[in-house]
Amino acid sequence: MTEANRLNTKLSFALLTLGIFIHIALAVYFDFTQDDAFITFRYAANFLNGDGLVYNIGEQVEGYTNFLWLIFMILGKSAGVDYVVFSRIAGIACGIGTILFTWLIGRIIFGRRSWLAGLCSFILGTILSFGYWSAAGLETAGFSMMVTGAVYFYLKRSYLTPVFLIPATLLRPEGGLVMGIIIFHNVISTKSLSRYALVISSIYTILLLPFAIFKWTYFHALLPNPFYAKTGFDLTQLYNGLEYTGSFIWHYLAGGLFIAPFLLAFRKWPLSIRTIALFLLVYTLYIVLVGGDVLKVHRFFVPLFPSLIIITIYGFNKLTGNRILFLGGLVLLLGWQLYIPFDHVKTYHLAEKALNNKMNKTIDRLLIADNSDFSMGVSTIGLVGYRLMGHTVIDLLGLTDSTIARHPEEPVPELKTTWKEESYNSRYVLSRQPDYILFSTEFKPSAPAEQALFLYSQFLNSYRTIGFYFDGTLHTLFKRYYPIEGEITRNVDPAFVQTYYRAIEIWGDKRFDESIIEFYKAISICPDLKFPYPRYFIADANRELYNLETAYNMLKKLVSTDTLVFEAYKDLYIFEYAINNNLEMAKYYRNKIAQLAPWYVPRLESLARSVRQTLIYDPKAGAGE
Repeated sequence: MTEANRLNTKLSFALLTLGIFIHIALAVYFDFTQDDAFITFRYAANFLNGDGLVYNIGEQVEGYTNFLWLIFMILGKSAGVDYVVFSRIAGIACGIGTILFTWLIGRIIFGRRSWLAGLCSFILGTILSFGYWSAAGLETAGFSMMVTGAVYFYLKRSYLTPVFLIPATLLRPEGGLVMGIIIFHNVISTKSLSRYALVISSIYTILLLPFAIFKWTYFHALLPNPFYAKTGFDLTQLYNGLEYTGSFIWHYLAGGLFIAPFLLAFRKWPLSIRTIALFLLVYTLYIVLVGGDVLKVHRFFVPLFPSLIIITIYGFNKLTGNRILFLGGLVLLLGWQLYIPFDHVKTYHLAEKALNNKMNKTIDRLLIADNSDFSMGVSTIGLVGYRLMGHTVIDLLGLTDSTIARHPEEPVPELKTTWKEESYNSRYVLSRQPDYILFSTEFKPSAPAEQALFLYSQFLNSYRTIGFYFDGTLHTLFKRYYPIEGEITRNVDPAFVQTYYRAIEIWGDKRFDESIIEFYKAISICPDLKFPYPRYFIADANRELYNLETAYNMLKKLVSTDTLVFEAYKDLYIFEYAINNNLEMAKYYRNKIAQLAPWYVPRLESLARSVRQTLIYDPKAGAGE
């Protein structure tokens, strides 16, 4: 080995090692668990409790798409390791495995002595989205490792290829797509169905056949339930897929600039590079066609990062020639992929941690307040379902409910939302009469499945909110006070739902004058509805605008017609105690709160004392939280 080769080898190993350490550091930095991971944990916990692979006891629905990851969680917990801890360790380990396979592919492409293999593994280790998903508790990193391993062994035409394709398929259904791409490439490159293709496809099929039989006999379906809940085929889905892919291309490829040298060098592509290019092309088309991912931070593209890095460095190396140009391009690439996606990754990371925190604390307080065997409908079921082991949890989006996923209601075009999960069956949900319904945005129905509930007067008449105070604000969920009786019919104008939603958004932006107008519009659309919250928000907006007499009179009128509006009693107590100094009426409203939300009384009394103290210095200050 020459001195130059020895230095290149050392540099390659050094870059590989550095990439691994940076990846570990990023994964530790993100330190969170994606809400969807808790769905798998609940399945694992039910299995270990002897209830089978079920989300709700007695309901055999395949509400996961990561069977092998679920098995890993069962094994980890059986060994005494917490699900969150084990999933994070396994994810980081699989991330390291992906980096190692990237290095091995680089040695095939660039030569065993080239330092460029180490460079590719180093770049992968620095990618924010890659580190993010390794830490998230899902199967993403495991699937990426198996796919990258399959690509590596296929480039070597090794019969070990199915050893990685089979677990890839057990981790995610897209493993079957990767198998199809490999067979397709082998056929077009050899212009025949080669012995190699026959052998690996036979091994793949035979070893996965028992899994298919199990799925059919246990779940009575080959496709997982989320396939029906998430996947549609229309122009909206295609647009979503293009938007999702475009965001990724901008964040990590500078709109395609970084792969331009690779594309310009297409005449020089060897077979190994053409293989990788076909894999990237077909898989990206698949992502577009399925509409991208409902989870952000480029999750569906994580298995493609190794191949994309390989072709990018290949293009830089082939076209630049000049070492200065190569290093300049490399610095630009590293700087871009660290800086440009940073806000995107940070925003969704903080949002996910905030959601986990809110759901955790809400369920903490609910379990203290209600020790019955209650049921709940919820649109973000992960952590909530995991915390409510033994309780029936109805997934409003249908991921773990076959009725909603396979028999959704006809969509209502007037319902506008940014959510991509569009399946719902509110009639079915209400027929199950969940004791509580929890929206991710609390009062505001944001998901289509949440908005659709508002189209039924039975929901609006039977449910009222309760609240828990934490982190400086009041957090609400809906509680059923009356049984849902009679035929469940969709009888509320969708315009009411949209106007109410818009009014809450305006109120949340503290544009109180405008919100009053919008809430009155909502009332005018359905004047006979007994749903009290538009009027409550009008009263609250008046309070915020220091129209205290108007707010007070509206609240008094509201509780005279609806005795279950916890928020109205809260505000009236503060009015009487802190502003009117009417302690007898204050005691009356305190007792009402004690009936509806006894856990809130200490906070209410503290808030009222604070308001009274404030009024000594600022007579204009109003009641409320």
